[in-house]
Amino acid sequence: MDIKAVLFDIEDTLYDSSLQMRMARLNAIKAMIEAGLPVDLEMGYKTLEDIVNEYGRDYSKHFDKMLERLGLRWNPNVIAAGVVAYRETSQAFLRPFPDTIPTLIRLRDLGYKLGVVSEGRAVKQWQKLIQLGVNHFFHSVVISEELGLEELDAKLFEKSLSELGVKPDETVYVSSKLNKGILQANRVGLVSVRIRRGDSRIEEPKFPEAKPRYEIDNLSEIFKILDELKKE
Repeated sequence: MDIKAVLFDIEDTLYDSSLQMRMARLNAIKAMIEAGLPVDLEMGYKTLEDIVNEYGRDYSKHFDKMLERLGLRWNPNVIAAGVVAYRETSQAFLRPFPDTIPTLIRLRDLGYKLGVVSEGRAVKQWQKLIQLGVNHFFHSVVISEELGLEELDAKLFEKSLSELGVKPDETVYVSSKLNKGILQANRVGLVSVRIRRGDSRIEEPKFPEAKPRYEIDNLSEIFKILDELKKE
């Protein structure tokens, strides 16, 4: 099999977003408590987690909604303390996995076309790629918002394939999310690779189509898979 392109998700694939989010939320609650939030750390963290799960990570009023749900008055000092701590911690943990950049460099040197297919807000996802220092490695970056979509969809992969000038069976897609990225990649006919990282590492496929063709624990293992595919 002649593989010409390798596509990647961003979160928990290129960097540890699960750890980043946990630490950012934890430090935000700690800062809010220090600023006068009258709850313990466990209750505050759980309430924030519930709100994020309900309203989504791109919702702009998580802390406001948290005070409301806790039956507390709106307090700009407490909210601001949470925002500052969250942003500072998030930035501190926005670092690529140790094998991310070496793997991308080697793939480029070997002549593979590289791309990103991810869900989320376009500007935010580009900010992550730029701050991770990997944006210049990719020949194509397709984010769901650009196509008017909230989540990963087959259309994103089709656009990426078109931009790269490759066919589905010539393309590998790496993601930690079985029931999103891997599912959609399989539906389009890509060679799917699940990387066991982050909170999704224990996830099980909800549909037969969400079962990956390959599984890896580290990004550098992709080269073994590419070697295997060459022999098919």
